[in-house]
Amino acid sequence: MRSVWVGSYGSTSVLEMREMPVPEPGAAEVRIRVKVAGINYADIMQRLGLYPNGPKAPFPAGFEVAGVVDQVGSEVTEWHVGDEVMAFCQGGYSDYVISQPYQIMPKPEQLSWHQAAAVPCQYLTAYHALLTLGQLKAGQTVLVQAAAGGLGTLIIQIARNVGAISIGTASTAEKCALIRELGCPYPVQYTQADFRDVVKSVTRGQGCELVIETVGGNVFDRSLKCLRSRGMLVTLGIASAEVPQISAVSLLANNWIVAGMHLMGYVTDRSAMAHAMRDLHTWLLDGKLEIIARHAFPLEEAARAHDFISGRQSVGKVVLHVAD
Repeated sequence: MRSVWVGSYGSTSVLEMREMPVPEPGAAEVRIRVKVAGINYADIMQRLGLYPNGPKAPFPAGFEVAGVVDQVGSEVTEWHVGDEVMAFCQGGYSDYVISQPYQIMPKPEQLSWHQAAAVPCQYLTAYHALLTLGQLKAGQTVLVQAAAGGLGTLIIQIARNVGAISIGTASTAEKCALIRELGCPYPVQYTQADFRDVVKSVTRGQGCELVIETVGGNVFDRSLKCLRSRGMLVTLGIASAEVPQISAVSLLANNWIVAGMHLMGYVTDRSAMAHAMRDLHTWLLDGKLEIIARHAFPLEEAARAHDFISGRQSVGKVVLHVAD
């Protein structure tokens, strides 16, 4: 089978296609024939060697897929050959992957394969960052950095669905128009305006209850100052590759909370996952959640897809098309 590997840490030139044996599932494992592999910024950080506790090179790239169950181990009872699923895995940029039963979810029939590949990482991250960890409530205000990406567009919609007010940053007027359509009443084109001024105006100087931050560096520092007393900043990534430093004195003086979130810590929380999947299906049925997946690259063009994301050209989810 085909499998894209990170041969060593570095630029997209380190991504290489390898021919590998089709993996055999163990007694408690499931094999999935991949149709679409999701690409996440975490993949880029792993490729660069910047992901906390990330895999050591060389390693197979990707960890999120949508596809069809192809084979199940003898101890697996909850999944069957032919089931259409979404899943976490190792080496998702491949024709076949092995996954654990608890890492697999049924594919909603309303979603295309490209859309389904956004659910395991991006939808669940958005949901748990906002609601499970962030405890966002109706009437509260959330600042969302990189709001037009695959993760950001979901965060904006979930915030709207629970009655919260979002302030979202994006790089172009077109991206700002998109997030406004998705329910963000205060889009900010950060190349033209300072999001701190917008936060101050919208919250009447009080600041946001919640900030979702994915960039790091100076953006992290400025985002932190957008919090109100007892507000929380949730950091989900460091797209700038500039690791921020936090002053404990600032946290003490302002009653600020800074929380890191790694999705795998939530996947084993059955109650939290049940709530997330229940709301996903409800919002899809009610037409209150649109998973935007406009960009699909062939598996052989994984490097170009990474460059596309790093160049801030993407809107919504970016995926690799593996099989029809």
